[in-house]
Parts: sequence; structure tokens; C-alpha cells
Amino acid sequence: MGKLLITVLLGISCLMSAGIQASYAGEIDLLLQKLVEKGVLTGAEAQQVKIETQEQVKKEIATGKSASLPAWVQNMKLKGDLRLRYQNKHDKAANNYQQDTNIGRIRLRLGLEAKINDKLMAGIGIATGSGDPRSTNITFGSYNTKKSIVLDYGYAKYSPFPWLNLVGGKMLLGDALWEPTDLIWDTDITPEGAMLQFNTKLGSNANLFLNTGALIVDADSSSDNDAPMAYLIQPGVSYKLSDSLSLKGAVSLQSFSNVKNHVSSTYSGASNTGNTTAGTSSYAYDYQMINPALEIGFKEPFKAIGFNVESLKLLGEYVNNLDVSKASSGFSCGFKLGNDKIEKWGDWQIKYIYAMLGRDAVLDVLPDSDRYGGKTGIRSHEVEFQFGLAKNTFLGLDVYRSWRTYGAKAPETLVQVDWNMKF
Repeated sequence: MGKLLITVLLGISCLMSAGIQASYAGEIDLLLQKLVEKGVLTGAEAQQVKIETQEQVKKEIATGKSASLPAWVQNMKLKGDLRLRYQNKHDKAANNYQQDTNIGRIRLRLGLEAKINDKLMAGIGIATGSGDPRSTNITFGSYNTKKSIVLDYGYAKYSPFPWLNLVGGKMLLGDALWEPTDLIWDTDITPEGAMLQFNTKLGSNANLFLNTGALIVDADSSSDNDAPMAYLIQPGVSYKLSDSLSLKGAVSLQSFSNVKNHVSSTYSGASNTGNTTAGTSSYAYDYQMINPALEIGFKEPFKAIGFNVESLKLLGEYVNNLDVSKASSGFSCGFKLGNDKIEKWGDWQIKYIYAMLGRDAVLDVLPDSDRYGGKTGIRSHEVEFQFGLAKNTFLGLDVYRSWRTYGAKAPETLVQVDWNMKF
């Protein structure tokens, strides 16, 4: 049987190496069917050969060693997602005036990763959007107009050693910082600059990491001597205490310099002391933010009582702006319960986050844009539920209840219903 399997695999390999790419799977099936008809293989043996061959082909393609595909195809990975959204926002102003806004939105993202060589890769992403760094949504309306596509990210990652990465360009947020919640950074932000990532194991259960680098916050202008910059350093550790319990924690120092007296950004939350009117005022402070963060993970946390839940994660962050004496701090706390990933029918996850941000706790161009428009000086509850419909598609319901912490509370309720598709 061993020689026969080798012969079959060699025959299949010859078909593939001859350039039969679009139809090689059919050729494999035909060859195995003939062998079964002649009594050389049983049906079960033929199925086993097919499975082993498919796994071998996948492995060769993943490692760039397949003879049936060009090297440039094997060295590229394409991914993307599409999201359709209905959104309702209910505002209540200080004079008891109430307003409801109902809109439809679409988000499309497409990313490409290319392996240049064994140590270098490049990533490029495009997305719908208007240029807002905290959103890739496009709002429906004006049916006869086309919607814009923008460069979402473009970066290079060089890995001279297994424990070191050098990242430069317009990068994904995860390449700059680890954040368990979006208290400080909206997850749509793709920072621009250069980062160093150190990562090493300490035994079989512990892992140390360090992110550090410099990001460009805004360009030089005629009214500013120096461009606003951010200098980041974040040491952290992840530790597996047991098969069912793990933790990950980090402390970051995020130093935003040359922000004081700089004209506030178009996408500012219009909430900081020096930013009463977005786009026309100047910031009153720099932002030297210290940010401890923690995630505690439980695998099958309710197994003892017969409740089949894959994962429970407890999340928390704190931030304090060392350059300000009042309204300088903030925090978030909450949990995620359910499946780690929504991949198929019946998978589910529920998330709850309570967040508070002082008026000058963070630079107001950074926080989650869905939490009271991305402003500071707020408190907010968020509840999100996701449910898998089929492979790579799921529904989501996200509800925010937020209000100001100074002046009139002016509460806001934001409800988002999403249909997500990944490919």
C-alpha cells in the first residue's frame, strides 16, 4: 500500500507541475475514481489519499514551495470584508429638544500582504471612506453619486531576528500598540511613523513584549515651529497560569509633543480646553499619557456547571495625562463572553464596556468615534452582541448610551445593526 500511495502522489504531482491549475482537483478525482474502479484502491483508501494530497498541496502553497503556482501568487495573501449598517442616533439637548437620525452605511476593506523575502513583507489596504482617520464608513444618499475609496494603510515590516520587527509607514494599529479596549484609540486609526516590536518567550508559559517608536500626528504648518509627534513605549507580558486561565498586561507611555498651541484637527472631538471650536482653535496642553491595561482570559469558564461557553475575558484600561491637573484621567472596564471568533452558524459573543474620559485625559482625535462622536469629557455604556449566520458571515447589534460629564449632560443613544461578511 505504501508504494501505491507514493505512485499515486507522484502521478498527481506530475499533473500539477505540468501547469494544470484550474482543473487539477478534477484530475485527482478522476484518477482516484479509475483506481477504485479497477480495484486497486477501496473507496475509503481513495478518500484518504485525496485528503492527504489536499493537505500537502495546502502546505506547499502556504510555504511558497508549490510547483503548480507562480511564486508571486504563493507569496501574497488577499483578505477583505464588507459591512452593511443601519444606524439610529437619538440626541437630547439641554433645552429638552430631541432629535433622531436614521442612516444607512457601507464599509468595504480590502488588504494585501506580500512576502518580499524571508525577512521582509509589505502590507497594503484600501477601504471606503472620506479621509476621516477614525472611520471607513460611507453613508448612503445621493444615489447617483459614486463612493470614494482611500488608502487605508501601506507599510513594510522587516524581521531580521525572530524576536524583532521593524515596522514603517502607515501601519495597522496593532503594530503600534496593544489595547484591550478602544478607550484611547479608535480601532480604525492606522498610525503613521516607525515602530520597533520586541517579543521573546520566558519558558513555556510566559511571553515578554515591547512596542516603541515615533508617530507623526500632524504635518508642519506655517503657524507651528515643529510638527506634533507621538513617542510611544509599551512593555508588557502575557502569561498562561493554567490551561484555563491566562493574563496579558502592559503599561504604555504615550507622549504627544508640540500639540500645545497647535491648531486642532478637522477630526477633533471639539471637546478639549483649547479646542472649543473644532478646526479653528488651538490646543491648550500637550499630552503625556500613562496607560496601564489588562486582559484576564478564562477558557470554558462555566464548564463545572454544564454551561458550554468557549471564553470569558475581563478587560480594563486606565489613562492619566500628566500635563494636566484637572479632568486628566479616564478608565474603561468590561468583558467579552462567548466564542473568541465568529466563524460559523451559532457562534456568538457579547461584549460590555463602561468608559469614562476626562475632558483632557487624551488627545481628542484618538478615542472611539462611535462613543459620543469621539469626544472627551464623557461617560458611556456599550453593549454589543454578535451572532454567526454561516461561514464567514454574522449579524451584530451595538448600542451606546453616553453623556457629557461637564455642562449639560445632553445624553445620546446610538444603535447600530450590522451585517458583516468576510472573505
